[in-house]
Amino acid sequence: MNMDLDKKILLSSFLFIALNILVILSSNYAIAAENFTIIANIDLTTIPNPEKLKVLAFANGESAVKYIENLNDVKSKSISIPFTFEKTNDFVTVGVNDEYFVCAYALNATNEMKSYSCMEGNIEQPDGKNIANIGSGPKKTLSTGSFQIVEFGGKPDTKNVKINILVPLSDRKNVENIKVVAMDKGEFKSKSVNAGELLRNSTGNTIKFAFDFVRESGIGQIQEGDMYFACVSANELNPPEGTECEHKLTKIISRENNLYAR
Repeated sequence: MNMDLDKKILLSSFLFIALNILVILSSNYAIAAENFTIIANIDLTTIPNPEKLKVLAFANGESAVKYIENLNDVKSKSISIPFTFEKTNDFVTVGVNDEYFVCAYALNATNEMKSYSCMEGNIEQPDGKNIANIGSGPKKTLSTGSFQIVEFGGKPDTKNVKINILVPLSDRKNVENIKVVAMDKGEFKSKSVNAGELLRNSTGNTIKFAFDFVRESGIGQIQEGDMYFACVSANELNPPEGTECEHKLTKIISRENNLYAR
């Protein structure tokens, strides 16, 4: 009788433990499925005497920045920097072919930019890892290739750099809330608006977002030749993408720079 009771107690304990393990595993899987990752693989061989890096990524309407110190101590020819983003936010849910970008800025000991490399890509794994190769390969439309040096340019007394992001919506008049993000020389700015309301009160189909960047960024003055990005995010932009990005070189310091985001 006691032996049968012991067996029942042991079986109940086993089932209880197994059930808890199943719940924990299911919970971890659910948490993991809510995120996706962009991994910046950075080639260090094109940076003379690398010291520090400022690395940033934008995806799915959100941005993230990381600083990497003591590159002098890194023995390998490359490093990998992961960025994790939520799949869903107030504006958009990530999907295949949504656009993103990654930039890496090589800094000296006083945090002044020596050179930079950027790339723009498409999300291939909205449930997993997406690889962004930085600082390698040839210079092409969606990548600077190796790290680029930017010489001083523009009026030295200019305190602000003006960037206008133009968002044509003639094919998306049903859009409501959208988020527009601009980035220049490692600095992000964003605006969120009810685009549908603006369109209904306008005679045109293009919305202009004006951004004023302080020229003295955290890594030195914005110069002619610095790359800037513009991205717009909203679920109603699907298809083809819920997030669309474009980029251009800063050409004018004293006047306005214009870029269409889609």
